[in-house]
Amino acid sequence: MIREDVVKDQLNNKTITLSFRRAWFIAFSFLVMYIVVIFLFRNIPFIDSILSYFLITILYSAVAITLYLATKSSSSTEKHAKMAWGFLMFAVITSLIGNILWAFTSLFYNQNPTTSVSNIFYLLFYPLFLVGILLFPSSNNEPRQRFKRYFDIVIIMFSVSLIFWIFLIVPVIQNFKGDTNALFIMSTNILGGFLLIFAMFDLLFNRIKRDIYAPVLLLFSGIFVLVLTNSIYVYQIINGIYGTGGPADFGWLLGYTLIGLAGVSQFNHQKIHLDLIEKTMALYKNYTLTPYLALAAVSGGYISLIWAYNTYNPNLTFLEFGVGILIVLVVIRQFISINENKNLYWQAQREITLRKGISKSLKDSELAYRTIFENTGNATVIIDEEGIISLANTEFERLSGYSKNEIEGERSWTDFVFNEDLDKMNATNQLRLNGNEFDPKNYEFRFVDRYGELKNIYSVAVLIPASKGSLISLIDITDIKNAEIKIKKSLEEKETLLKEIHHRVKNNLTVISSLLNLQSKYIKDKDDLMMFKESQSRAKSMALIHQRLYDASDLKRIDFGDYMQSLANDIFITYVHDPGGVDLKIDVEDIRLDINTSIPLGLILNELITNSMKYAFPLTKESIMQEKFKKGNIHVRLYKHDDGYTMSVEDDGVGLPDNFSFEKSNSLGLQLIKTLTEQIDGRIYFSNNNGALFRIDFKDKEY
Repeated sequence: MIREDVVKDQLNNKTITLSFRRAWFIAFSFLVMYIVVIFLFRNIPFIDSILSYFLITILYSAVAITLYLATKSSSSTEKHAKMAWGFLMFAVITSLIGNILWAFTSLFYNQNPTTSVSNIFYLLFYPLFLVGILLFPSSNNEPRQRFKRYFDIVIIMFSVSLIFWIFLIVPVIQNFKGDTNALFIMSTNILGGFLLIFAMFDLLFNRIKRDIYAPVLLLFSGIFVLVLTNSIYVYQIINGIYGTGGPADFGWLLGYTLIGLAGVSQFNHQKIHLDLIEKTMALYKNYTLTPYLALAAVSGGYISLIWAYNTYNPNLTFLEFGVGILIVLVVIRQFISINENKNLYWQAQREITLRKGISKSLKDSELAYRTIFENTGNATVIIDEEGIISLANTEFERLSGYSKNEIEGERSWTDFVFNEDLDKMNATNQLRLNGNEFDPKNYEFRFVDRYGELKNIYSVAVLIPASKGSLISLIDITDIKNAEIKIKKSLEEKETLLKEIHHRVKNNLTVISSLLNLQSKYIKDKDDLMMFKESQSRAKSMALIHQRLYDASDLKRIDFGDYMQSLANDIFITYVHDPGGVDLKIDVEDIRLDINTSIPLGLILNELITNSMKYAFPLTKESIMQEKFKKGNIHVRLYKHDDGYTMSVEDDGVGLPDNFSFEKSNSLGLQLIKTLTEQIDGRIYFSNNNGALFRIDFKDKEY
């Protein structure tokens, strides 16, 4: 069925619209009108001839215009197509000129136009039209395929030419009594028609492009009608029965009408959907028609030969020779087909061997993948886009409690997901199907088996390449989850117990500190009182650490910077009676230390700050008498570096004695500093430049 499109082309600033349906209707109406006019004026030859020539002239002009429109409608990139339609237009114009000259010669000069100059224009139609056909763009075919199709066309044309020669051309030569020039012109018309038929066969079977099926089929139909009409014309001329307005004139009108409709089809860029024609073309391209073409050619030749023999036709010898040539052509074509079939056979054998190899490789690959799928050790399934399980392994049978027959193709993946996890699972599946980069490949959910038992599952899901299916591997982590719950519960209990221990240790140390404080109120000796205060300070420093651990979420490490701030301020309040006399500066980083490092380091800090506040800034009688008071400075630092940590206590007081030594000192505080520094694998340095400086380098050991 021909689909009609109305295409608009801009010519001379005017929009031209010409639908194929309207053109077909106009053409049909014109042909009917021609038949009616000829019938009405059949008894008035002169008027009949004038009207006939006039209508033919109108039709040829209309056809030339449609071919011009077809030329203009071809895009600038289709130069060959534009030139082809242009040559077809000029061919029709030569026929138009020839028809006008023929009419003037016949009607106004009363001469026989058979050998007039008008025939020159009629004959020019054939070479111009032939060039136009040959200029049409060709499809890309292999040279071998094109050669075979040419051979088929030669067989068809030779058999048809042989029949035309016997039944038409020979009788023309034998029975024609007129001018030899007229015989030459008629023979040239027939030969030109055959050349056009051959070129159209070549275009239709060898070179046609899919987008010009409609115009080419109409052109082929028009040329076929013109060749048939020329044969009728020659027959009428031979027998002296040709007359204006007869079948020949109508045949020319019909042929040119089809050519004009081809131009309209090109102008509308007509596409056709002729299933029968497309199937026929496909069959021809696959060479399934080749034996039938050869059979038809041989059959036609033999039928002609039998007729000539039975009628004692004088051309029997020529016909025998022609049929012999036809048989030779058919035999050559059959050899070509046999050779082609042989090549196709060996090609098919190679392809079959290749397919067998591929099939074996696929089977081996499938077996290997199925073995891997079944023996991964994990429950594994493949689901389709809708979530239906298409394949499940044995481990999934054990996990779910269902057999494979009950699962594969029967159950959805979400049937095994706990209701509370269903929304999260559907969202995850949608992300995976959409190819979202944020799709979580690994996730956990609760799995419901056949018996309603909940299982904790860790799954890994990936999209199968080139499909919407997914591969999901599942690991039952129920025992691991239960163990985690038990461990967490145990840790919470131990954490609570440890906090309670820290709280009780802190309370005990606080009690000891309070007892020391109470006892110190009954001590009169200053040295003994100082000893009690130092012991009370040491107890407070340890209690403060346990208080920090009790309050913190981390029971193993404490914020030592914050601890230093609190401890230094407590010692300052205890030992400094005049806050304006000493300036305490604390410079610490945000550092967290292990409890096993923090406790001894806290005692060391307590001793160092206490010593600075007790001994660095003594009040002498002379300074009191002269009211010369120097404000003291104590600087406490804690910072981290590549080799560990450094804590220092520095003052600008009286400094250390010249003969100061840790080994020779009998002070309990200094001995504690030395012992505790060794306990944390640290090293202590001191200097006596404009005051005392103690520096301890240490590392936070992991216990």
